[in-house]
Amino acid sequence: MIRPLTVLSSWPRLIVQVVCQAGLDEQAFLSQTGLDPTLLTDPNAQVSTLEVIRLWQAAIDLLGDDLPLRLARAVNAGTFHALGFAMATSATGYDALARLAQYYPMITSSIQLKLIEQGDFVRIRLESSELTQTLRNQFAVEALALSVAQLREAGALALLSLCRSFFGVSFTAEQIVLNRQLGALYPAYQEHVQCELIDGADRVEVSFRKEQLDRPLPSANPHLSELHDRIIESYLAMLKDDVSTRVVSAIIRQLPRGNTTQDTVAKALNLSSRTLQRKLADRGLSFRELLVSTRKELALQYLRQNHIPVLEVGYQLGFSEPANFSRAFKQWTGEPPGQYRERWQQAHPSTEDSSKQGD
Repeated sequence: MIRPLTVLSSWPRLIVQVVCQAGLDEQAFLSQTGLDPTLLTDPNAQVSTLEVIRLWQAAIDLLGDDLPLRLARAVNAGTFHALGFAMATSATGYDALARLAQYYPMITSSIQLKLIEQGDFVRIRLESSELTQTLRNQFAVEALALSVAQLREAGALALLSLCRSFFGVSFTAEQIVLNRQLGALYPAYQEHVQCELIDGADRVEVSFRKEQLDRPLPSANPHLSELHDRIIESYLAMLKDDVSTRVVSAIIRQLPRGNTTQDTVAKALNLSSRTLQRKLADRGLSFRELLVSTRKELALQYLRQNHIPVLEVGYQLGFSEPANFSRAFKQWTGEPPGQYRERWQQAHPSTEDSSKQGD
């Protein structure tokens, strides 16, 4: 499982909740996506972004392209773990957004959130993380880019819902800018946001007037907000100390160059090879396990994109010879890469991405 691109478990749990609200069976849905249900029962778990994207794409297939709006209608402070409660107990709306910007990495490492002050306005901009861009630029995984763009859209709409839970249902933003061309969905989105809505843009952004955000929050409680801050900081420290995350990030960057070894990764992390081995062993891991699992997960994702030649997938994953990649892939899955791609495309004809609306 790839871990450097992750999402807090409460977000995929919300996706499953929305699917169930539509009358679909949770167990059958999770079985279809291959997501381990136990991950959704642990509020502190981080779920691989690639797994969340498979979950997302399956939900889109079942419910349609208005999934971001459906999620926004179901979101609450608990969706964002301790961060949601820290925001709710902040002194003002501005303080709540400042907390969101500061602590957003606990929600996901796939999307970066920036707070931008400009004149009378405060803008929250959601962008793909540097590692997500690396995946897209190196491997041209358009389905990844499209899904992350939709997740950013859901994040923007969820932020508005969260602010309404703080200030009241009549609260709205000044402007919401979305990356996607909404088409027939535009009226429903406009009815929900009740503010200027721009689609088909080059960014995802929510703008508020400063005077709105300077109002005190009815649920303000400085003692509780400080308590939740400490919980968040402890959680982030735990994530930062997760050496496996840093190792897999380095592996992903080095794979296209070939010769990815424990020594080259240790050097990239400013560690000795022996220290890296010890740190991984302390967590019951080995470098080889992480290298193999990273290659396998990326191979599955890339082979689902029909426009990437199988030979190119192998080279980009660091295999010098096509036969070596084919042999390794058959050990992982029991079938050659070309056969896997054909079977996947037959089973998921709608996943062939016809849109290039990425970041």
